[in-house]
Amino acid sequence: MKYVVISRLLPGVDNAKHAFTVFGKVGLGEGTISTYAGTDGKTFVNILETDDTDMTVSATYAPFFESTTVIPVVDLDDAWIKAVTTAIGNWG
Repeated sequence: MKYVVISRLLPGVDNAKHAFTVFGKVGLGEGTISTYAGTDGKTFVNILETDDTDMTVSATYAPFFESTTVIPVVDLDDAWIKAVTTAIGNWG
């Protein structure tokens, strides 16, 4: 399964420094496809693919974030378009 994970740092320079230090030691979680940093310096977007429920990396970074949103996503491909077209036809 693919996920988009949007996390926002808690306020404070010390928090940001500590988070960056931990990131330097731990790095990205397994299955990470892409990682983006918002130009605000507080928002991080990770795209990952995993079937693993190991939450170790998430738990490692959790103390540094004020919020995290996890969105399961699927490829927008022919199968998706067909499924959506069928669903729309059933909305009647």
